[in-house]
Amino acid sequence: MSRTRTLSDDTVLERATAVFWQNGYAGTSVRDLTQATGLSTSALYNRFTDKDGLFVEALRRYANDGLVERLARLSAVSDPLGAIRDFLDELIAMSLADPHHRGCLLVNTALDGAAMSDVARELVRTRLGEVERFFGERLERAVADGALDPKADVAANATALLGTVFAIRVMARLDPNPKRLRALADHAIASLPQPPQTRGNGDRR
Repeated sequence: MSRTRTLSDDTVLERATAVFWQNGYAGTSVRDLTQATGLSTSALYNRFTDKDGLFVEALRRYANDGLVERLARLSAVSDPLGAIRDFLDELIAMSLADPHHRGCLLVNTALDGAAMSDVARELVRTRLGEVERFFGERLERAVADGALDPKADVAANATALLGTVFAIRVMARLDPNPKRLRALADHAIASLPQPPQTRGNGDRR
């Protein structure tokens, strides 16, 4: 019983996150969670209501631990297109550094066909939406700075960049080849609409 009382919520969520990340929502049983956390089913439910409640809190903790800081830091970068490149570079580095090739818990959840609560799905939509908004804001600034075509469809390009995030994360799980992942990121940046004066010059830089 002392083990149950002394485990902090943060420790429980850290352990639960590892299980959800490895197995996915559908592939994780309550027994998996009790074994990983060291808590009984009743103790888990007392803290988090049910499996879905625990999953929501694990997702929130996962996003808060990495995504919030990264977006804030890169939003402060003076070069808006450089900030986008840095985001994709860091994404590739994180993907390659994971020996288990687990990908991103948020992306994995978005692709998971398992039934889960509206709260969980809305959390994923919201946090991935923050990434898309980061791209949109950087692109708007690039347009204002003259680094992109003033007629650029910022919303469509931000969505395409979010699609690149999905592509990098999924491909890294299947084939963590640095050159292929780098090619995805480079293509996404190169596909952004150039300002008129740079078109046809070959090297955009």
